[in-house]
Amino acid sequence: MSSYQMLTYRFKYANPILKLIYINAAVFAISLLVNLVSFLFFKEKGIADMYLSLPSNINLLVKQFWSVLTYQFAHHGVFHFVFNMLTLYFIGSIFLDFYKKIEVYKVYLLGGLSAAVLFYLSMNLLPVFKGQSHLLIGASGSVMAIMFASAVYAPHIQLKLFGIFNVKLIWIALAYVVIDLFTISESVYSGGNIAHIGGALFGVLYAYYKKGILQFRLFQSLININKTKMVKPKDKVTYQRETNVNRNTVNKTNNFTHPSQDVVDAILDKISKTGYDKLSKEEKDILFKASQD
Repeated sequence: MSSYQMLTYRFKYANPILKLIYINAAVFAISLLVNLVSFLFFKEKGIADMYLSLPSNINLLVKQFWSVLTYQFAHHGVFHFVFNMLTLYFIGSIFLDFYKKIEVYKVYLLGGLSAAVLFYLSMNLLPVFKGQSHLLIGASGSVMAIMFASAVYAPHIQLKLFGIFNVKLIWIALAYVVIDLFTISESVYSGGNIAHIGGALFGVLYAYYKKGILQFRLFQSLININKTKMVKPKDKVTYQRETNVNRNTVNKTNNFTHPSQDVVDAILDKISKTGYDKLSKEEKDILFKASQD
């Protein structure tokens, strides 16, 4: 198997979090190559970053309409890329414990879009930024959306910080926002700090929506944009003869294969009170199965 075949195989069977990391890595590598070539042969720096970044100027934004999407996968510098991808990897594994795989893409992209909206409004409405041209680049807003969707949905999940201290994920998420807020006036990338908050806000709204706390049609239609309606077949009834299989066994098997929402909600309530580590193996299996459906 060639290296290309190995890469395509790994990408095909990777979970959504790893797929996003692979896409970010590919964009970053290509950007580095384009920037290097443009610098060596045309004496131009950061050409790729310029065309992938989201501009705050409306005239440039109209010309670079694709940047609303591409900025979410581009990064400025190795540290920026590595930090975002490490955070996405560790927080993403928690996200997948509570949400379906398809929701990774929804929260990542819509969280990035929310970050872009807040960035654009802030850069054009706040007096301190008016008349200036800013660029937004990086997956931070999207990563913040995934982080807060996880932290708000299961606030009692704990992480071992530095391998020593047990800290709740919600406190880590809030620390990110506090740092962004208090460094807006000091940071060179103030627009990026504001965009992070936009992504975090979307993550909070999404978690509330999934909990059933937030219910309004505009948000629901946005989330379920790819959801198709299932129509039940009419007048089709099937009958099955009795077999020697114990009915209780069949019920248990069916419940495990397709856990009801009530069972899943009960397990999630237990997590919010006692933490994920307190679940039994059967409860973890049920939760994992529910996330795959």
